[in-house]
Order: sequence, then structure tokens, then C-alpha cells
Amino acid sequence: MKKIFLIIFLGSLLFPLIASAGTYIADDTDVCYEGLVPCGKEVYIGGSWEDGKCVGGIPKFTRCQFCHFFVMLDEIIDFVLFKLVPPIAILMLVIGGVMFMFAHFGGAEMFPGGGAGGPKMLGQAKKLITSVVIGLIIIFAAWIIIDLFFSLIGVAEWTGLQEGWFQIKCSIQLPE
Repeated sequence: MKKIFLIIFLGSLLFPLIASAGTYIADDTDVCYEGLVPCGKEVYIGGSWEDGKCVGGIPKFTRCQFCHFFVMLDEIIDFVLFKLVPPIAILMLVIGGVMFMFAHFGGAEMFPGGGAGGPKMLGQAKKLITSVVIGLIIIFAAWIIIDLFFSLIGVAEWTGLQEGWFQIKCSIQLPE
């Protein structure tokens, strides 16, 4: 219970550092917004995303439309996959590497229960590293499947590898 509380507490402290914002196209005009939700608030019509902020554009209140759901879902998926998963995966790989080193060279009695390295820890380190790699493959394969589904139902378009693979393209009406 204490570990879960510590993880949630540290995560809530770090979450504001990972601010999210995005852009989408409505009526052939770029729309810039801050946060994960792209509607029901003031957005910047004609604005662009520069240095972590929406720059330029005309601020207008935009009501939520059906297409905004897909824009928000895509933004949440991208946020999790590209801002949360990589640091967690790197941290887990580093932990696995440190465990591997201590198991391989042995002698360190700094682990819970006073245990040193050895074959048991070597097995745990290999299992951790393998699990991280398999988990990353599953996560990014699921991302490709979801984006392909969006493409099949007509709300996303393939944009190539240079522009993020897929971009949401469905009709959003801008306020007058």
C-alpha cells in the first residue's frame, strides 16, 4: 500500500511537467489547444504549436463535436505512448541492468533480505529485461492496430513516418 501511495504521489508531482497540447485541422484551418481535451474551451484558430505553447491565432470558444472524441482519444494515446512509456521503459531497463551487474559480479548485500547477487537475481534481471522488451512490442503493436482501425473507419489518414504515421482527419465545424 505504501508503494502504491508513493508511486501515485510522485506521479502527481511529475505530471504537470509533462504538459500536453496539440493541434488539429478544422475547415482547412489549424486549431491549437492546450491540454488533453480539444474542445469545450477556448482554442486558438490559426495558431501553431511552438516551444511548448500555442502561439498566434484567434482565441474562440469551441463546443464539443463527435470528431473531437477521436482527436482527444488520439492525443491521450500519443501522450501515454510517447511521454509516459519511454521513461518508464528506460527506468525498468536500467533497473534490470543494475540487477544483472550485481548478480553477475555478486557480493553486494544491499538488497532486501540481505541477499547478494547470484543465479536467482540473474534470472530475475533477465526476466525483467525480457518483460520490458515484450511489453514495448505489445504496446506499440496495439498502437498501430488502433491507428489502423481509425483509418478504416475514416477518421484518420496515413501521413508517413515523418509526420507521426497517422493524423485524425474528420470534419469539425469552427464557430463563426
